[in-house]
Amino acid sequence: MRNLRKLFCIACTVFFFTACEETYNDKLFWPGEISQEYGSYIKPYTLDLTYSGEKLIGKTVSFKTEDSETGTLTLNDVIPGEASTPINGIKLYENEEKGNYTFSGTNITMGGATVKYSGSITPKAMKLDINTQISDKAKLAATYELNTYVWNPEDYSTVGGYFNEIIIKEGEEDNLGFFSIIVQLLPPILNQVLPQVLQDITLAPDGNIIANYSSEPLDVDEIMDMISTEEMVTKIKSRKYQPSPKGLAFWSKTGNKLLVKLNLPAIITEVAKNSNQNIEPQLIAGITDAILKSDPLKLKSMLSIINSLLNNKMLGYLVNTDNVTFLSLFDCIKNGIPLNAIQSEDKHIYLYLDYQTLTPIINVLSGVKISLGEGEPLELSLLFDGWKFLQTFNVGLNIVPITE
Repeated sequence: MRNLRKLFCIACTVFFFTACEETYNDKLFWPGEISQEYGSYIKPYTLDLTYSGEKLIGKTVSFKTEDSETGTLTLNDVIPGEASTPINGIKLYENEEKGNYTFSGTNITMGGATVKYSGSITPKAMKLDINTQISDKAKLAATYELNTYVWNPEDYSTVGGYFNEIIIKEGEEDNLGFFSIIVQLLPPILNQVLPQVLQDITLAPDGNIIANYSSEPLDVDEIMDMISTEEMVTKIKSRKYQPSPKGLAFWSKTGNKLLVKLNLPAIITEVAKNSNQNIEPQLIAGITDAILKSDPLKLKSMLSIINSLLNNKMLGYLVNTDNVTFLSLFDCIKNGIPLNAIQSEDKHIYLYLDYQTLTPIINVLSGVKISLGEGEPLELSLLFDGWKFLQTFNVGLNIVPITE
């Protein structure tokens, strides 16, 4: 009887290992080996991600499979307007020669984007190519130019690519102070400056924002003296414009808001490259991700402690703001800058920041003091003291689609 019991135990053990062999040993990799998060900043770097053919840094994706045959790929903040994009039912194909699984397909996301994907996966790395067409019910995807600059010599007024709308609180018209000067100067100055620095802007179907811009210096004297419509045409033709790199900023539409999401790791990397600074992009991406995932108020407290050692003026202006202001700015950096997007009947698009979105920025600027050499510094709070008397303050771009 005892021998039969031993024989039964041996049989069960053999059956167990045989079952495991049938389940896993015939697979290239076990499910647990490839069910993980892959990142372009996690050392060793495990994600090689391209978006519309361009390398995209600072992102992570997660993969999960129960049987090494089908799985779920989750894109984390990769598709514009979607914090998380799960793609289910991905079929894995063994490639014994290259020692990996390959996969490909097309998926319609919950946000309405069409995502074409292809890639390969091993326990050590994932290569992923993404081509996307984001949801665009408002049909905003196009290339736009600024509204034409026109100068009226009779009253020295201008129209152009600058959009501004102001409503002062009732009874407070005489209380704007120095801010009333800013309100008067902005239209003529920016209507001249904008076409000289920005030729056009593209809201691409894949969510990229691309601008043709000029970094050539501006003639400040001409801007203050005003120039005619004909002179502006000549000046624009003489300037050189170049396209911004892809992957620096993305757009998506929610209601009447156009959300502009900045890719901070890519922007910082581009700035460092243009400044001939050799900083590892993945390191920048890792630090940025850690900051954006932190508690904003704890981050503010930590930055305050750091600045007590560094005594950096710009950082000081930021950490000395109230918590509401800091939270608002943090949200714009993390989740995107909300622009109002209004389409007129004559096909003009007005993209602008409103009073609510601008207030945190004004609060920070109000704490800035500018040294003027000898004497007391200029406190910008004097310029913005009239801000609290405004009911509406919209500022942005007046753009029109370019038609062939």
